[in-house]
Amino acid sequence: MPIAKYVKPDGERIPALSPGDFSITETGAPRRAYFGTNKGNVYLPDKDGVHNIISDDIIAISAEMMTNVVYVDGSRTDEYTENGSTIYPYKTIAAAITAANSGDTVYIWPGTYSESITLKAGVNLVGQSKFSTYIVGTITFSTAGTVYCEHIIFKTSGAGNTLNYSGTGVQNLQCNLCNFEHTTGAGHCVYYTNSNASSKIQIVDGNLSQSTSATGGTAFTSTSAAAGSVILQMATVQISDNLDNICVNLGGAVSWTHTQDSINGQFVTSNTARFTLTLVTMTTATVPVIVHNSTNTTPSVTSSILITTASATYAVDGVGAIAFVATLYGSTGVGGNPTLNGGLGAIPLTMAPIRLRASGLAPALGLASGQLTGTFEFDGTSLYFVSGTTRHTISWT
Repeated sequence: MPIAKYVKPDGERIPALSPGDFSITETGAPRRAYFGTNKGNVYLPDKDGVHNIISDDIIAISAEMMTNVVYVDGSRTDEYTENGSTIYPYKTIAAAITAANSGDTVYIWPGTYSESITLKAGVNLVGQSKFSTYIVGTITFSTAGTVYCEHIIFKTSGAGNTLNYSGTGVQNLQCNLCNFEHTTGAGHCVYYTNSNASSKIQIVDGNLSQSTSATGGTAFTSTSAAAGSVILQMATVQISDNLDNICVNLGGAVSWTHTQDSINGQFVTSNTARFTLTLVTMTTATVPVIVHNSTNTTPSVTSSILITTASATYAVDGVGAIAFVATLYGSTGVGGNPTLNGGLGAIPLTMAPIRLRASGLAPALGLASGQLTGTFEFDGTSLYFVSGTTRHTISWT
């Protein structure tokens, strides 16, 4: 169907609208079109079938309120009474959140919104398209409930944090195609203090990016009293100024599950925090990639992971329990340097109770420290069993 641009006969432009339904009143019965708009003009089906011509019988256009959607357009500078409709959207996200009810979606037109906002349980935030909606300021989520965010870049700078995730109630923040960025100062991308073990942050296909970790900022920090879960899928977590600084500072009883992509910078745990890393690359320059000082008796897990540090004595350090599955170390550990504090060298195969190797058993230092007790090893010729710090050769006929 041909599309035409409609301007009122007197030349007055229709206010900019967001996508939605519009009621078009003619001298006859009203009709309805289902089209979005361009700034300043409304685009409608051509009733007369002639391109760029719409009958002057059209005398009015009004918005049909979409159910459970509140619109925001920060580019609007004209005067009107805001009501969240497509014609009269709110000009700030904070005003839209205040007006919205649980179950509503705040639909945000592209642009940069310089405002700090407090998330409301049950009120979702959706940007019009990927990488088009920026919220510059501190985001706070401190009440029980669930919030879903999509197509938004959250960004701040200075001593503040991009996201303050606090409180004692059960919270659930789900982010799809969203970034959390911190550009300058000692703040953090995500500062997690919620103490409820059932709380959760889930980030899918997004990034946590800290530009100035040299001042103490991190991509993610959870405090000693924090609890709950952090789940990342297809996410990059990084610091950009110095890979030897802390990127993730995992404290409290927080559980970190990261499936695919990378962590650039040091990963540190304390208290009873634990992690599961799968298909993740981890990189530092001259310090251990992981410093695992958790007292949690359940081992943290690295699976199908690449750990790379250029010149650190150890790639993995600390006293916490870690289960390594199909873990490949980078340059550290090759040429005699131990990869783990305690002497276990680089083994680009499964580190599990049964270890198969084409040649060369694990370093003697690992045996002497008792790290290998209970393992079977096969070097291509003989089978060995380690008990305590003694390696026994198993013969068979």
